[in-house]
Amino acid sequence: MDKLNGMRAFVAVVEAGGFSNAARKVRLSKNLLSKYVAQLEAELNVRLLNRSTRKVSPTPTGQAYYQRCLPILAELDELESSVQANQHTPRGDLRISAPVSFAELYLMPLISEYSKRWPDLNIELILSDRLVDLVEDGIDIALRIAELPDSSLVARRLCPVRTIVCASPAYFHQAGRPAHPSELKHHQAIFDANITRTQQWLFLEQDKKLAVTLKGSITVNSIRAVRELLLEDLGLGLCPDFVVAEDIRSGRLEEVLSDYAFHHMALYAVYPHRRHLSAKVRLLIDMLVEKFSDV
Repeated sequence: MDKLNGMRAFVAVVEAGGFSNAARKVRLSKNLLSKYVAQLEAELNVRLLNRSTRKVSPTPTGQAYYQRCLPILAELDELESSVQANQHTPRGDLRISAPVSFAELYLMPLISEYSKRWPDLNIELILSDRLVDLVEDGIDIALRIAELPDSSLVARRLCPVRTIVCASPAYFHQAGRPAHPSELKHHQAIFDANITRTQQWLFLEQDKKLAVTLKGSITVNSIRAVRELLLEDLGLGLCPDFVVAEDIRSGRLEEVLSDYAFHHMALYAVYPHRRHLSAKVRLLIDMLVEKFSDV
């Protein structure tokens, strides 16, 4: 048998927690993965996996074998990547996850340029505002706009993302312009469920966090939908600046409370922890840094 295929199949099953999830991740049939792992177990004359109808997990021997497989496969991946990098022809599949609005507004030209530069790559772009599981969903690299928590993932910070409070001139003419975050309690807010899961907005006052609870009757999980409602004079919104920058410049929307802005969000390129990066991911990160690091 091809022991390398067996090792890769076994590692994929352990990381995905089962044959079905692993099959989706590596894009092989469940039966083929099962065959590879069974042949590996037969050749080693050990049981590597505990199998049940609900769960697949490594045996103690399997866990030890899994830990030894990781550096070996990483070295092989690095060898392949170095060859690809030297030939300047990354190939295969590249799965990218990104937030919907950001991707639609800013990412498509970069993806177009990257695809033209490396035509042997098959690019799959998954647009979602939820935080996908990179390992389980087989994602090579994800773009995230967030204040990232500690995790086992590797994150490359690309640029800061300001969140600003804004509304239309007509709304401010009707409701007044707040001069301090505490005055927001007198205003109607349009809430973006992707930015905050509560009706609290965070501000900074003399380097201290200030949480303000607002009222509002509309919550939507799309920042571009929030923008449209702001343009209809329905209230205030807390928006990433990249969504409303042109509206601010043109005067269709106006920013308030800029002296109290809370600026801990940033655009990150996130990828699973590996000692070595594949050429296709490394080259994409280089292009992302070139495009966004000066923003």
